[in-house]
Amino acid sequence: MSNRKGQHQIEATPDKRGKQKSKGNLQEIAHDLSERVKELNCMYGISRLFEKNGLSIEDILRGVVKLIPPAWQYPDITCARIKIDSEEFNTVNYHETPWCQSQSIIVNGRHCGTLEICYLVEKPASDEGPFLKEERNLIRVIAERLGNIIEHVTAEENLRKMYAREQELHKKLQLEMQSRVDLTRKLIHELKTPLTALLASSQMLFEETKNKKLGKLAIHVWNGANNLNNRIEELNDVVKGELGKLKLALIKMDIASLLRSLVEEAGALAQHYGITIDLKSEQDLPEIEADPDRIRQIVFNLINNACKYAREGKKIIIMAVRYNDFIRIEVKDYGPGISKARQRTLFEPGYHTVDAESTAGGLGIGLALCKMLVELHGGKIWVESKLGHGSSFFFTLAVNHLS
Repeated sequence: MSNRKGQHQIEATPDKRGKQKSKGNLQEIAHDLSERVKELNCMYGISRLFEKNGLSIEDILRGVVKLIPPAWQYPDITCARIKIDSEEFNTVNYHETPWCQSQSIIVNGRHCGTLEICYLVEKPASDEGPFLKEERNLIRVIAERLGNIIEHVTAEENLRKMYAREQELHKKLQLEMQSRVDLTRKLIHELKTPLTALLASSQMLFEETKNKKLGKLAIHVWNGANNLNNRIEELNDVVKGELGKLKLALIKMDIASLLRSLVEEAGALAQHYGITIDLKSEQDLPEIEADPDRIRQIVFNLINNACKYAREGKKIIIMAVRYNDFIRIEVKDYGPGISKARQRTLFEPGYHTVDAESTAGGLGIGLALCKMLVELHGGKIWVESKLGHGSSFFFTLAVNHLS
């Protein structure tokens, strides 16, 4: 019996050791899980800080540095410091010790700081001094996360600053535009007041005079005043167009009839410049919905320019054709032409179509106004020109503008 009992005791000893080993493994697993939970809590806390609205980079870094010690193996003796450029963010117990690990913080591909973690007292050696390999992975992940956060928050702050700057500039621009509009209105008023009297007086003078020489002088005065009045009206229209207050009075109209009447009206002007106007209109052009006064203004402006720049003895050709859902009108001259560089700014206010050696003048707003009026009709305007070979100005009008 005694032998059996002893044998039983000898056989039971390995089993007991196995249980003790299993218990130790479970404790080790539980410890490892606890460490991983601490790491996850740290990363979750960093994410929560980043997600809070209104926090600056400094606020986030102060919060992160407090979250780090509890994630390390010995939180009670762990301290941390984040250095970003010339700024530092420390735990209250931070001071440098021999037991330290660090990781660079990279922002937009540039080293901009360091994350440092120290133990305040010596601990047994592990994977990296007293630190675990998991803690090396964690400090690297935290540093990468900080770099991404700094990039994101900096970008947002820059966008906010740019937006605020843009708003400030927009307000200044609006004030400057309003100041320009007010000045233009005052200028128009100041010019129109004496001009109205001048127009009326020159008309009365022409009607009353019996002297042919004085009659011609009166006509010249009236023509000059009338031209000036037209330029002022153009200036007023351009200002309205820039403010979005230029309106159309759309009706059904026959574009071919309007062009014929314009050619007749421009006959005296063409004769003055020693040129002829040739109208080539496609048969059976459809009616369009447009503002006839504004279309007349566009075409006459183009004819007037063509007369100024066409060579004496040449002709101006006006063509109107159906082009898909549009009517395309062309005013062609045989003048000096316009360079490619000048064509790019041709329809901007204040620009002159002529070369430097040309003597033709003007306010340089006629083509800008034409562009505004054409676009209000839903069409486009452009120029095709080659130096020494004249210019062709085209614009389109939608056949069914209102629909």
